[in-house]
Amino acid sequence: MLFPGQGSQTRGMGAGLFDRFPEPTALACDVLGYDLPKLCLENPDGRLDDTRCTQPALYVVNALSYRDSLERGEPEGGYLLGHSLGEYNALHAAGAFDFETGLKLVLKRGELMARASDGAMLAVVGPDADEVRAFLAEEGLSRLDVANINTPVQTVLSGARDEIERAHKTLDARGTRVARLKVSAAFHSRFMDSARDEFAAFLKGFRFAPLRATVIANLTAQPYPDRDVAATLSRQISGSVQWLDSVRYLLQHTTADHCREVGGGGVLTRMVRQIDTAPARRETTPQSPPHSHAQPRPRPRLFCIAYAGGDERAYAGLADHCPDVDVVPLERPGRGRRAAEPLLREPAAIVDDLLRQLRDRLDAPYALYGHSLGARLAFLLCRRLRAERLPAPAHLFVSGESGPSIPSRERHTWELPADAFWDHLKELGGIPAELWEHPDLMAFYEPVLRADFAALGAYRHEDAPPLDVPVTAMAGEDEWFTRADLEAWQRESARPLTTHRFPGDHFFIRAQWPALARIFAAGFPHQPNRSSRG
Repeated sequence: MLFPGQGSQTRGMGAGLFDRFPEPTALACDVLGYDLPKLCLENPDGRLDDTRCTQPALYVVNALSYRDSLERGEPEGGYLLGHSLGEYNALHAAGAFDFETGLKLVLKRGELMARASDGAMLAVVGPDADEVRAFLAEEGLSRLDVANINTPVQTVLSGARDEIERAHKTLDARGTRVARLKVSAAFHSRFMDSARDEFAAFLKGFRFAPLRATVIANLTAQPYPDRDVAATLSRQISGSVQWLDSVRYLLQHTTADHCREVGGGGVLTRMVRQIDTAPARRETTPQSPPHSHAQPRPRPRLFCIAYAGGDERAYAGLADHCPDVDVVPLERPGRGRRAAEPLLREPAAIVDDLLRQLRDRLDAPYALYGHSLGARLAFLLCRRLRAERLPAPAHLFVSGESGPSIPSRERHTWELPADAFWDHLKELGGIPAELWEHPDLMAFYEPVLRADFAALGAYRHEDAPPLDVPVTAMAGEDEWFTRADLEAWQRESARPLTTHRFPGDHFFIRAQWPALARIFAAGFPHQPNRSSRG
């Protein structure tokens, strides 16, 4: 089932439905405080195109249309997909909330989105999304975002009005088909960040029921997990609508002929057929089901950030136990294959370097993992990814460190005299025994270790909105961390925190790779969780 969104509204929509379903129509009028049938059928003063009215009106008409189809004997949708506003109808149809609750949600959503009136949107037809992004970079249109990726040849830009005008003129001059959208704001862009945050706070007053059908999220092009409804709905306001990939996911499980669009407008149906017949999607493999148009999905990646003194070999033992995940170490300067590069001592500079390493590797589902110092760096990296509006990790895994709002126990270690410094490292563990027998190696590693501990000393926690990323925090039973230290990670995430304790000291991880591998595999939605090797 496909549910249309804003832009599909027309005068006369809902004709016959309001009389057929008088009770939900009366309820909608009470919630909205105006005559909804009159708005839809007559469109007085053009109010039907006012976002504050458009969104609740479409939600009601979509909901009544779907109910009408069921009463006429058509089957329920096993897969439900709504375009932007239509996603609320998909969730309602799947049982996440009742009709009235959904109406209250879209009413608030429309009000918040309408407040951000300084912006515009532009549809670009012909180039694919990557070509459109390249155009934005080439022209220096830094205040425009890709709001919708609708088909292989239809992308929607959203952002500052003056840059939309410039993009319009430039593309038109190049012979590219463009069309301004009849909207009053820059939907699904950074201009909606304040609306997103207010809506997230509003959603805390609601509880959502388990879904009884598969709803594919615009934001991720993957099925909604039951526990992520509120977080995904709030992020959807400013996030890009991944319609192309959502339909591709759908077509892995059904065919275009089995897709039905609510309301009969046909726009979404045409998009599905265009995606289905695109040459790149026709290829199949011997392993693909007869009607599948899926390309092989990239393997998920676990980007790993080493502890103080560690290099890219720090997690070598983990890779042997992750058959379904690519373990990708991020190497810091001054060690391993980057030993000739200057050491970094400031957390911000280290995060800049880490971001450069993974910026072009976010084309697959991924998670971040860091132990000890690596945990704080992974957290800061999550914040940077959010600030730059890059794809967020599916999960943040941390071990051997308290929540970052608590000052590090090791923040003064870098200041210790040499003998006290090495004695302290012996207490921590993790240093190979043979190192103590080679003073030249100790002399080589001491600057590396001191630089890393200096980064812990330089870390200053700054308050910011919590990440919309699930966090799993782990520690050894013999470490100094209290339960409160671990649970402090909850302050940094809007998702429920998961914690684990394992036998062992600060470097418990080396004896627990199989167990950690299972935890990591489970952190990727819809990934197989096969038994680990070894």
